Amino acid sequence: MVYVLTASELTNAEFALAQSVQGILNRKDKKVYIDIDEYIKYMTESYERVGLWRLVGECAAEFEGGAVFDLDCNDVSVNMAATVSAAYDIIGVPRELVARTEAAGIKTVCDLAEVRGTPDQRQRVVFDAVKHRLDKSALIHQVVKRGNFHLTLRDFGIKNRWACIYTDESDAGRAFRRHVLEFLDGNIPVYGWNDDEIAFIKDISDYGDYAVPTDWSCNHSYFTEGGTLKQTRVRAPLSENKHYVALVVSDGDNVQWLERDFAAGGTFGQRQRSPHNYKLNWTFAPPLVKLCPSAAERIYGGVKNDYFISGVSGVGYANCLSYPRDKLDGFVAQTAEAMARADLDVVCLLDNIELTKNDKFVVDRLSCYAKYDNIKGGVWELDPDRYGSGRGKVFWANGKPFVSVKFTMWHPSGNPDCVTREWLDGIAAQVNACPVAPDSIDGYTVVNVHPWTVDMDDLDYFVSKLANHVELVYADELIESIKNNVRTR
Repeated sequence: MVYVLTASELTNAEFALAQSVQGILNRKDKKVYIDIDEYIKYMTESYERVGLWRLVGECAAEFEGGAVFDLDCNDVSVNMAATVSAAYDIIGVPRELVARTEAAGIKTVCDLAEVRGTPDQRQRVVFDAVKHRLDKSALIHQVVKRGNFHLTLRDFGIKNRWACIYTDESDAGRAFRRHVLEFLDGNIPVYGWNDDEIAFIKDISDYGDYAVPTDWSCNHSYFTEGGTLKQTRVRAPLSENKHYVALVVSDGDNVQWLERDFAAGGTFGQRQRSPHNYKLNWTFAPPLVKLCPSAAERIYGGVKNDYFISGVSGVGYANCLSYPRDKLDGFVAQTAEAMARADLDVVCLLDNIELTKNDKFVVDRLSCYAKYDNIKGGVWELDPDRYGSGRGKVFWANGKPFVSVKFTMWHPSGNPDCVTREWLDGIAAQVNACPVAPDSIDGYTVVNVHPWTVDMDDLDYFVSKLANHVELVYADELIESIKNNVRTR
């Protein structure tokens, strides 16, 4: 039997307590689930809805006590409590709930307000005190900062005995983060998110680890590891005398998006309701097959004329050009395995154009991917020009092409309300001006589709404006045609 807590019935403090209770009990095979967002759709077992305080009372003997913390967007002790819960069977208790947990028979064993210092110093004290009891194979990095403060995800780390921290990009924050990463294993996932994407990803990439965006994710302490998925592939030969274009929807590395509203009210859900059925490529996070198998199966089962490629940069979000070379082979080995599980054979990468100027350096990095038979090649999003800085250049490794984005449907304002028909017409005109030239890289185009500024109505309109000599293709079809037909390398 699975015990289900209803999130809408919980205060913020009770939800924070529930995360700790859930993580510890699921570590003990008690099966606790929280009904929030889309997650109840992934429940396949019989379940009973219970109130939090009934669950706490019935399971009080499972806990070694309570660690009191202050639930506040400017106080990192919520993460400190999660680290304590990961190390011991001690639940994290928001201060306003202490009387109720003690009444349930759970004795307070520590008060984290007594740990003094800056946020980084306080987290370091707790981490160093319990690190010998923690698992080193992953890290939870959950934001605790004003409007970006999340209560979710911590159950996952607690169950698996992973540390939970939050660091900013200050010198002190980075120093503490590296202190933690140095103790943990290399090539590990950092689950959660941050509040400075570019700096954060660069820093953990430089150290040899990768991010899995999961800051809004719930119930991962409940889900069991999945098996494998199979894409639906219906293929016919490409038409001749066409300019071949792959439309690629970005941001599919975002696990919490895929789980929560991607297939319902999100872009993929809009696609399923659209009357149009042109070929469209989606980036997809390979870890989802393990993290939330039901969500992955739901997405793969809802395809129209859709094709999935691996989201950046494989098993997790990292910059492969700044990843330590001695760790890159291990990262890509994980990527190849994860892509095979999800039946993905094209990888999407994300880097800065400035790092691609040394051809020998770039080929060496890409060869780590290209040596795997199940990776046909890649799509490369290159900044700083909203993934379009590569202007369609192809990078070759082991005879396999890695094609940079030529045009980007990412509105420069970052505001979807600013997307106009005139702006879409302008991008369509650029694509239509590209030649029919199958033996030249000029005959092929990757267009990035940014799902936060461009919706399916916009994309449907854009496709309606493409000329007759333009043919939309799957990413692997584009890769194969370039490999087989382009002469200059």
